[in-house]
Amino acid sequence: MFVTRGLFFTLLVISEKFRQVLSTDASHDCPRFDYEYKLLERLLKIELMHKEMEANLMHFQDQLKTIQHLSRGHASTFVRWGKTTCPGNDTELVYEGFAGGSLYSEPGSAADFLCLPKLPTWAKNVGGTDIAAFIYGAEYEIISGSNPFSTVSREDDVPCCVCRPPRTTSLMIPARTDCYPGWNQEYNGYLMSDYHVHPGATNYVCVDANPDAVLGGTANNNGHLMYVVQAKCGSLPCPPYVEGRVIACVVCSK
Repeated sequence: MFVTRGLFFTLLVISEKFRQVLSTDASHDCPRFDYEYKLLERLLKIELMHKEMEANLMHFQDQLKTIQHLSRGHASTFVRWGKTTCPGNDTELVYEGFAGGSLYSEPGSAADFLCLPKLPTWAKNVGGTDIAAFIYGAEYEIISGSNPFSTVSREDDVPCCVCRPPRTTSLMIPARTDCYPGWNQEYNGYLMSDYHVHPGATNYVCVDANPDAVLGGTANNNGHLMYVVQAKCGSLPCPPYVEGRVIACVVCSK
């Protein structure tokens, strides 16, 4: 058991008294005083060790706080598809823009959805040839009767934004409407991709449950198309999955 601060000073005073007694009566044999004096010395040493341990602990705690602060500087990013603003949780907007990708009917196209900045900057212009890859804007292709969204319609163009949470890991989880314990929910929505018979491949993205549309982008220009994703039983076990059910999604961070 460590000596308290008040007791430390009390022991210091008593120790000094014993030292004075022993020094003024050195001709006498004082084994009891000698024993108690040595005991006090040991208690004082223990107290000093305690103070040193406390100082070391505070130093280690300061180092840990510094490491945690530095780790927050290596945060992750995620795209919020269908929105131009980031959710809460101290999440920072990096930029807003337009969802885009390759043409749905081109078999040689890239699969990725891209969030293109609202205000591009241009490098050297080397255009004027069709021997190139192309990028198009994205449209919601939501068939009547299977539209899980109440805020957008078919042919609406898709906005997006890139967000940076103050956490080191971001994860999109398909087939979930909420995050697992210990994770922070950034947003939830529905999984979307291209139509299954189109030759142009796309990846899966999580579109916000309450998406917006690009202002004025209602024309049927096609481009990079986005359809809701449904479960197909077989290799995918049913239950727990259900044939034809629309797949939800959630974006989480930690």
